Amino acid sequence: MMHRTVLPAVALALCSTASPAQTLVRSLNGPAAGAQFGKACLVVPDQNGDGFKDLLIGAPNFNGGRGAVYCVSGAFLSNGTGTSILATIAPPTSPGDQFGFSLANVGDLNLDGHADFVVGEPGFDGGGMTDTGAVRLLLGTSLAVLPERHWIYAGGRFGTAVAAASDMTGDGRREVAVGAPAGSVSFLVVLKAEALLYGGAATPTVSHTQIAAGGELGTSLASGFDFNGDGFEELIIGAPGTAVGSATGSGAIYIQSIDPNNSVFRPYQTSLPGERLGQSVSFGQDFDGDGAPDIVVGAPNSLDIYGHQVGRIVVLSGRRVFDQTPPYEIHTLTYGNVLPPANHADPVPNFHLGAAVLACPDLNGDGVGEILAGAPGYFTPGSISGFNFRGLARIYSGSSGARLASITGSSTDRLGDGLAGAVFDFDADGFKEFALAGSLSDAGGTDSGVLRAYRLFPLAPSIYCQGKINSLGCTPAIGFNGTPSESSGAAFVISASSVINQKNGLLFYSQSPTSVPFQGGTKCVATPNLRTASQSSGGSATGTDCSGAFSLDFSAWMASGVDPSLVAGAEVFAQFWSRDPASPSHTSLSNALRFVINP
Repeated sequence: MMHRTVLPAVALALCSTASPAQTLVRSLNGPAAGAQFGKACLVVPDQNGDGFKDLLIGAPNFNGGRGAVYCVSGAFLSNGTGTSILATIAPPTSPGDQFGFSLANVGDLNLDGHADFVVGEPGFDGGGMTDTGAVRLLLGTSLAVLPERHWIYAGGRFGTAVAAASDMTGDGRREVAVGAPAGSVSFLVVLKAEALLYGGAATPTVSHTQIAAGGELGTSLASGFDFNGDGFEELIIGAPGTAVGSATGSGAIYIQSIDPNNSVFRPYQTSLPGERLGQSVSFGQDFDGDGAPDIVVGAPNSLDIYGHQVGRIVVLSGRRVFDQTPPYEIHTLTYGNVLPPANHADPVPNFHLGAAVLACPDLNGDGVGEILAGAPGYFTPGSISGFNFRGLARIYSGSSGARLASITGSSTDRLGDGLAGAVFDFDADGFKEFALAGSLSDAGGTDSGVLRAYRLFPLAPSIYCQGKINSLGCTPAIGFNGTPSESSGAAFVISASSVINQKNGLLFYSQSPTSVPFQGGTKCVATPNLRTASQSSGGSATGTDCSGAFSLDFSAWMASGVDPSLVAGAEVFAQFWSRDPASPSHTSLSNALRFVINP
């Protein structure tokens, strides 16, 4: 299935029913209290020749803030065998340097045929100044780390974010983009690749961009597509401290071309004060089907109606932002509203959805990538020890914007500030597993950090949208029983209750949702759609009441082969229609059901 749909700027709110948690495959605690294992996560090529991709995990507060990077075995995550840590990279550093704060695959810089990696060290003190920051090259063959390349700018925290840039010097090696957001002026610096092969001050540079103090340009970075065809990939730069008019801290992202002959700087800004749009940014999946990758941006301080910093995510068309042709938004994904604390002693629900975001490769097999977002401040009231600060990660369908899953951590995990995303298919079911981290988890000691790998399926159905009140004052309600599955053969029954008796009706469905006025009610299923066979609502044999009901075994419908798109991973949005002769439109509509077909 390759269906893609562009939703309105505000995505549909899908109200989940109770659903099983995604299956936890493996868990790995940080090495020591305070390490913050999982602050940065990167899936990397197989490092030890066992046929499994591996992960680099940053622990920037390890050993008094000196920091470390760990190479985690993909084989261990997959089947639990062998050593969990293939290598520990902890070069000589000073307390507070924070080696491992950021990570990026920058391609083969030493020309040995293997991808290399850049590690940010934003707490490095250089030139007699504090927190100037540094970056180091980590060689992909040996995982040896080269001397730091540092920045001479007090408090700049060079290395807060890192990303690969295009080869601007023609030597066959990518340059490296580095964010330095925290000084009196914030910078985006592009280093020549050769600069990372030697230690010292961060020269030579290819270019740098700067904005005024407080904008925090370079807090987040991403790259990977040439929008204007000039041979140079553009950079996506987060600047969450940017003020837009009087809206301080509203935030912004910029698409910047680094072609010295054709430099462009395309903004996307928000006017919501204090939401810090651009605190996180990710790039690389095409969600709207226009052939260009799109941009996922976190605004973790976005407020709900009660003033809580619950956070939100905006998915932007990369092409339209670059061309400056609105509307820019593909999906806007909000946490929702959270009731105020019950008493003054309770913490404020500042969940910060969007503290980390990831444009993730396809997880549900529909050919479109997914959207991951973390809310590390999420908590639920605990009956014994108060509030547990589990943290939360949500997975949204890149195709429809609907929420596929919510994963909560264990007590005090603060899961969701590190997102490794799709790793590989652990169980050979045709769908990739994924990994999440909580760098402030207490699983292995206070703020030790944790990495957890999960299986996406099973996914439970959810009910959304609003049914139409019929001519008798009843509202038909959709329901379900069982689990939609391609292979199990068990019944998955979709039903509707409170229907007018002895009337014909049917289920109609598509692979996209909508919410538009339709015959006096709301059509919740997008066009084009398919209809199932007509059936009678039954109920009372005489008179007119709301005793009617519909029932359809969707598993049998799938097995009939009438719709070849109904395969594992397909999203389905379904709604019942029936006759209501006393209604002005002669139409009755239920609310709607959204489900994903499980393997």
